[in-house]
Amino acid sequence: MTTPESAPDQPAQPTPPQPAGSQPAGWGEPPRYGQYAPGYDPAAPSAPAQPQYGAPQYGTPQGEPAAQYGQSQYGQYSPYSSQVPGYRPPADKPGIVPLRPLSLGELYDGAFGAVRHNPGVTLGLTAIIVVAAVAVGTLISIPLTTLFTDLFGSLFAEVGTDPVFDDLGFTQDMLGVTYGSALGTGMLLTLATPLAMGVMAISVSDSVIGRKISVSDAWARTAKRAWFLIGFSLLGTLAVLLAYALAVGVVAALFLVDPTLGVISGFLVLALLLVAAVWVFTRVVLIPPALAVEGGGFWETCRRAWKLTRGTFWRVLGIYLLTSLILGVIGQIVAVPVSLLLSLFIVMQSGAGLAVSYGITYVITGGMSVLFLGGVIALLYIDTRMRREGLDVQLQAAAATAATADK
Repeated sequence: MTTPESAPDQPAQPTPPQPAGSQPAGWGEPPRYGQYAPGYDPAAPSAPAQPQYGAPQYGTPQGEPAAQYGQSQYGQYSPYSSQVPGYRPPADKPGIVPLRPLSLGELYDGAFGAVRHNPGVTLGLTAIIVVAAVAVGTLISIPLTTLFTDLFGSLFAEVGTDPVFDDLGFTQDMLGVTYGSALGTGMLLTLATPLAMGVMAISVSDSVIGRKISVSDAWARTAKRAWFLIGFSLLGTLAVLLAYALAVGVVAALFLVDPTLGVISGFLVLALLLVAAVWVFTRVVLIPPALAVEGGGFWETCRRAWKLTRGTFWRVLGIYLLTSLILGVIGQIVAVPVSLLLSLFIVMQSGAGLAVSYGITYVITGGMSVLFLGGVIALLYIDTRMRREGLDVQLQAAAATAATADK
């Protein structure tokens, strides 16, 4: 008779499946808001999992962790989907773009979507600002055109007409309207474009979370930051003028020392100005939407927006250059009838007609720049903050709050 002590070792019997409610704590619960599913070790995602007792459930092979509900909950990665190359969890999209870092196509689609979502602000209010600025600028440019036309007429009378100007088709009226419009209409657009860009940035920031702002609210919020936007534009213009004045002074001084040295320095200074202008412009291109959307002080906001482009310089520059190239091509196509109208006024030799024609051109180019380029820059600002500061989490909370308020 064999006693229990002398009985040979028997193979372990598998533990029968536990009834519902008696499974080990934690199993069968979905991951909650950033927590990993129970049994998943993020430190060693490729390590073999420990074998589970009991029969595999739902066709899961022996030794593999059982999948929970077929997919991860709350948009989190599961132990399987996180190992699939190119997998991206679904993102919330309460508005015109998904609340995650955006691709180039999503930036462009969002810019058009912002116009469709709130045309009253993006088309109506921005168009009013641009047209009003061009109208006032045209009225200012008419006497300036007359002044510059008489000035060039007196200059041509004293020194004689240059054959080169005759061959190129330049006349005193053409030069007068060019300088008059640049000084009158161009200056007004320099002041008004930041306001229109601010309106676009405010509208886009609300459209991202699915909220539609009214025209009065958009203007009220823009008016609070108007002097910041105008001041930034004036500071930028002043910085450009000072940089060119300094460059011209340096080249002129070197010309006095040695003409050959002056020519060489001219090319070097021009190349340096071009590189510096591209670098500085890329670092400050996100400042206008930041000034419009954020509520901080002027210099504090400028410093924050300057730091945003650190590490994303080439991406910001590439998107801006590509967008400007697209707008340039479209602008050339749209400007054909305007050019025909402009040639008609040139034939009429009317200074006022030339100024009006230039004003129409400014309306078209300025309107396109505000609508599409302004929308892309505003979305690029939001995208950069989502990449660097996790703004998408705040936007999701704001979208949930807005959806609750609308109910």
